[in-house]
Amino acid sequence: MTREEFQALWKTGIVLLDGATGTELAKQGLPVGVSPEAWVLEHPEAIHAVQSAYEQAGSRIVYSPTFGGNRLKLAEFDLADRVHEINAKLAKIARAGVKHAFVFGDLAPTGRFVEPYGDLPFEEAVAVYREQAEALAAGGVDGFAVETMMDLQEARAALIGIREVSALPVIVTMTYDESGHTLNGNTPASAVVALQALGADAVGCNCSAGPEQMLALVRQMAEVTRVPLVAKPNAGMPRLVGEKTVFGMEAAEFGEKTLELVRAGASIVGGCCGTTPEHIRALSRKVRGLASPFRDCGASFVSSPTQVLKVAKDEPFAVVGERLNPTGKKALQSDLRSGELQLIQKFAD
Repeated sequence: MTREEFQALWKTGIVLLDGATGTELAKQGLPVGVSPEAWVLEHPEAIHAVQSAYEQAGSRIVYSPTFGGNRLKLAEFDLADRVHEINAKLAKIARAGVKHAFVFGDLAPTGRFVEPYGDLPFEEAVAVYREQAEALAAGGVDGFAVETMMDLQEARAALIGIREVSALPVIVTMTYDESGHTLNGNTPASAVVALQALGADAVGCNCSAGPEQMLALVRQMAEVTRVPLVAKPNAGMPRLVGEKTVFGMEAAEFGEKTLELVRAGASIVGGCCGTTPEHIRALSRKVRGLASPFRDCGASFVSSPTQVLKVAKDEPFAVVGERLNPTGKKALQSDLRSGELQLIQKFAD
């Protein structure tokens, strides 16, 4: 699939993604404590059953079973030396499990924080995702889905890594907490501005929230987007019943509530934790025949990890970063020469 073909797809109407994969694989026999990727290699019929069910429910795009397929996650199971083999084979297995749906290669968090929030160098993170993307492309995926990202830095690394080896379309979705921020404080608007500028073909959010809680996030993103928005909510908010996490939103309610996300601006929708083929089928009934709600905001923005600033003729004049200019600031000059950052951090606040 080319990027132009992907654009034509969502312009023809609402595009349905799949729902949860891990819980559906558990129903097929996936045990706890093993690498899902390695298990699926030994039980391809399990992912075939899951993806076929989603395709029959209405999914136009399904994700490959490679959520934990990057080098750092596979290392937890002593499989880091099999990244290319595992991802390429799983991509081919996923392709064989559907008849008409497109398969997007799934890339997810490494489990480590990227500098400056953690010890993973940015360039190393790029290399990790580049390696996985190259293998998924070799396996024949139609595009890529970077999902459940809790840090904009890591999402940027994944997108850059993909773009270094492929021109296929890329969806990027972040996950936000109850305050409307990622774990590292990124806002929906800042994530959209940064990721669409880096070449993402669609941007949005998944996981951590049900459709009702995700509504405000989609509305914020719609104000700054120049690419279609993606929403992949959970089946409601999770509840702990005994030692088991339960998502209690039934399929019919999920379809109704997620329709509101389409009305708020999401052109590409699906389900995350707790959703099943029945949830996707209910959603399919609600969005069938609807036109894409995408509206290019028509504006340019600059962004930090937490803020965006509109750049337009009718906006007030703004000087970005002038307070950080060391000219005429002897104390700041001295600190910068010695590698001290406290004063410049104070100016930047």
